[in-house]
Amino acid sequence: MLDLIICEFAKIKRQRFILFSMLAACLFPVPMTVVVAKDRLDFEQLFRLVVMFGHFLLLPCILSVVASILFFMERDSDMLKNLITIPVNKTKLVLAKLTVLLIVAVLYSIAGLGATIIGGLILGTVEGIAFKLGLSVVIGIMFFVSVLPVIILIVYFNKSYILSIIIAFFYSIFNFGIVFNMLNFDPSNVLINVLPSSVIMRWWMSSWSGLTPEYATLRKPYMLSTPACSGILFLIAIISIVLISITYKNQED
Repeated sequence: MLDLIICEFAKIKRQRFILFSMLAACLFPVPMTVVVAKDRLDFEQLFRLVVMFGHFLLLPCILSVVASILFFMERDSDMLKNLITIPVNKTKLVLAKLTVLLIVAVLYSIAGLGATIIGGLILGTVEGIAFKLGLSVVIGIMFFVSVLPVIILIVYFNKSYILSIIIAFFYSIFNFGIVFNMLNFDPSNVLINVLPSSVIMRWWMSSWSGLTPEYATLRKPYMLSTPACSGILFLIAIISIVLISITYKNQED
């Protein structure tokens, strides 16, 4: 399994898009820092803005494109025939690709936090770095899970990068729209209880500090506990990985 993961990394190490995604994570906090400095907000507000737009809006698109690269690479380089002749367990191959994607998601989150800390130093205040580092890693893992349903479609259609980008774009925009307007939905609404981004948002905002009593009261019915959030995302992950594996096996066969 480890050899497969190393092999997948070796195949994508020259892909410029991977470097672009890390660069995007580092550059995204720059305009957010300008906004926060202009409005005289604190580091906590900067961190929230970076996560809100950098993760909820941008990261799903990036991970979907990286997933397309990982799953289309053998097809585009005509390596499928070689894979068929070599006794490689297709489930392990899928898990190796997804592990690489998970690592990319976590690295993106850490890179974004690093740039955010630099922005905080410019603002003159940085606090809770250890907590935010752990939170960033967890959020990276969660957003890896959030794109797994998209990967099912990417592997199923197995068409082109353009189609994958279109699917990822609409999925990201749709989820971001739901998250951004969450308070307009009833807490029992199916969308905000099933869509991964909404589930992540409901869990994340339960850790927010500095809210006014009125705003905290307004958001309280939407907050989700860690066990509930973990359970929903775990279920999504298991179902998605099984479907991705089955779909990939059928195409290889």
